[in-house]
Amino acid sequence: MIRRIAIISIGIACLAGCSMAPEYIRPEAPVPATWPTGPAYKNSSSPSGEPAASDLKWSQFFISPQLQRLIGLALANNRDLRVAALNIERSRAQYQIQRSDLFPKVDANASATYLRLAEDFSGTGLPMNIHQYNVGLGVSSYELDLFGRVRSLKDQALQQFFATGEARRSVQISLVAEVANNYLTLAADREQLKLAKDTLASQQASYQLIKSRYEAGMSSALDLHQA
Repeated sequence: MIRRIAIISIGIACLAGCSMAPEYIRPEAPVPATWPTGPAYKNSSSPSGEPAASDLKWSQFFISPQLQRLIGLALANNRDLRVAALNIERSRAQYQIQRSDLFPKVDANASATYLRLAEDFSGTGLPMNIHQYNVGLGVSSYELDLFGRVRSLKDQALQQFFATGEARRSVQISLVAEVANNYLTLAADREQLKLAKDTLASQQASYQLIKSRYEAGMSSALDLHQA
């Protein structure tokens, strides 16, 4: 009997290790897997040991205090980023639910009953206190994962959790880049406006000079009209 139970247990364990899901083979990326090499790329790596730009945090890449404050406000108040963070929490909870299906559902209950019998019903002629305790433990439901269905659902939830994490990272990178791009565009427009004002002031000063020379008879009317 024990041998038969052992054989059945081994058979169930072997079936549980089987999976009907196809083996995933990651496709090749459409870009080269390594960085270009050759004389033109000799100095592409940092010889001083400084980290690459891709390894820096945004607060280390953008050193302007005002720009750092703007990016911090955008990260703290952007709704799309909040939605991405909530999607991560939802995917994590879904993964935990799917993972729990791999284990049996164990239910436990306990109860206590206190009863006092009067001396007329105790049978001994004396009052009696009766204490009764009940404890129950059992498996409510459990699915034998014979062909890997539950495990495949767990793996799917895990990959979705990873995907939502990368999606949030992508949203954050796009948000930081958009804020920095708008900030730099505004700074360039301000510089162009300042340059235009300086050019206007210079032309006005030149016009006043030529006008004074014309009034003094040192310049012709043509010079004044050109100015």
